[in-house]
Amino acid sequence: MNSRTFELPANRGYVIFEDVVLQHIYRYAQTHLWDREAGGQLFSAAPHVFEVVIQAATDPHRKDKRTRYQFVPDLPSATRDRETQFATGRHAVGLWHTHPEDNPEPSGLDCTTTRKYLNAFNGEMEGFLLVILGRRGKPGQYVGLDGFYNAR
Repeated sequence: MNSRTFELPANRGYVIFEDVVLQHIYRYAQTHLWDREAGGQLFSAAPHVFEVVIQAATDPHRKDKRTRYQFVPDLPSATRDRETQFATGRHAVGLWHTHPEDNPEPSGLDCTTTRKYLNAFNGEMEGFLLVILGRRGKPGQYVGLDGFYNAR
């Protein structure tokens, strides 16, 4: 698997996923009928540059709400993850999760959750990524900015 690059809208730059991050999150793709949605957060050491490199992704937590068609993160666990990553110089730049479909599209809940994360930054971030992995992984990946931009 190679790194993947996505262009952001309105010439805002690029998002580059390191290979190790892609391998990590694709482990959770819902390839079987019994697989539940999984998700976590995405981190970069330099979130305000033209080419944002995604260097880390967190795992789902056992306290997350996970069903075949829904992923709701446990907020205290997510906060601890952000604090741990921040201590290593990385900043939260987005959310990732899986969908049980080949070509995923965000639900209303997905967009609302992403917008809540972005609003929590109180204007310090211009956008927050929403990444959804489909059953087949590459190329079935949705990458959105603020939950409203689709690049495949």
